[in-house]
Amino acid sequence: MEKNNNGYFVNSVAKGFEVLNAFTSNASTMSLRDLEEKTGINKATVRRFALTLVDLGYLRLLPENKFQLSPKVLDLGSNYLETLSLPDLSLPILQDIAKNVKESTNMAVLDGPEVVYVLRVNAAERIIGSNLRIGSRLPYFASSLGKALVAWLPESERKKTWDSATIEAFTEKTITSYKEFEAHLAICRSQGYAEGNGELEVGLRSIAMPIFNRRGLPIAAINISTNLLRSSEQQIADVYLPALKEGARTINQQTEHLS
Repeated sequence: MEKNNNGYFVNSVAKGFEVLNAFTSNASTMSLRDLEEKTGINKATVRRFALTLVDLGYLRLLPENKFQLSPKVLDLGSNYLETLSLPDLSLPILQDIAKNVKESTNMAVLDGPEVVYVLRVNAAERIIGSNLRIGSRLPYFASSLGKALVAWLPESERKKTWDSATIEAFTEKTITSYKEFEAHLAICRSQGYAEGNGELEVGLRSIAMPIFNRRGLPIAAINISTNLLRSSEQQIADVYLPALKEGARTINQQTEHLS
């Protein structure tokens, strides 16, 4: 595609990207003839572009003069993603969850024995929200976010975090025994998500899921928070949990490059 109307436009660069974009899941391996037909670039020229991309590492040259994308093309997307912060990436996803379930969604990270809120989306229908905001801190052992952040850590790290916390009972449901808390975290791991059920405040109900880095360690967690006065356990299981799982899956896919 020629764009000579702009003095700065470099057609050869555009054609190089046309060659890369020609590869799809349905056409993962292509011959020069295939590339010529797909891009509209004549065979001699498309050959030069393809071989240049091979030299640069973005294409692989296979037997029978066929070409295939190389893993190096992932660097282009990763470099872009690395310019964004995790909250930036997650905001539209949490906004969609909050809109669909009509409850607040949050993202937090672990800082010692506390969870720190780094992103919060209030449900539009809730005129009066809680006092939580970005920067708010809560004791990790009494929140679903905190449980999701530590449950998948090595046992030594879990014990270290517990020992550094000031353990106190906020309600009758607060777990104050390390042995009981470890048993609870084992349930979280087996079911794939963490739950908060009145440990911090009577009636407060939440579910949370971890966000992992490529080493499989949690770097953040997201949750949906509600109150049992307006949300039944069935609604949490049938509506909130699937929405949270899908949101976490999407974020985890976008953050696989994070170390």
